Amino acid sequence: MTSVDLGTILKTSSDVRFRVVDREAVVVRQRSAEVLVMNEVAARLLALADGVHPVSHWLDVLVGEFEVDRATLESDVMGFAAELTAEGLLEIVKR
Repeated sequence: MTSVDLGTILKTSSDVRFRVVDREAVVVRQRSAEVLVMNEVAARLLALADGVHPVSHWLDVLVGEFEVDRATLESDVMGFAAELTAEGLLEIVKR
């Protein structure tokens, strides 16, 4: 699995386009002509992956939006961010 830590800055991959419809993300991967539907949490992570703010900033934002303790949130976000990166939906911004 791809290494993502709290200081990692991520952005959506250049071939990924998405729109949020009814709190779910409809994701189009242009190179593979693949269409995915992702849940509300995935949609929020894609929106937060702006190529500027690190994953730690995502936690600061999300802790106010979801009723979950920070430790659980961090574990879930880190795992999901790594998974989205490994799948090629997100990419690491080189510093």
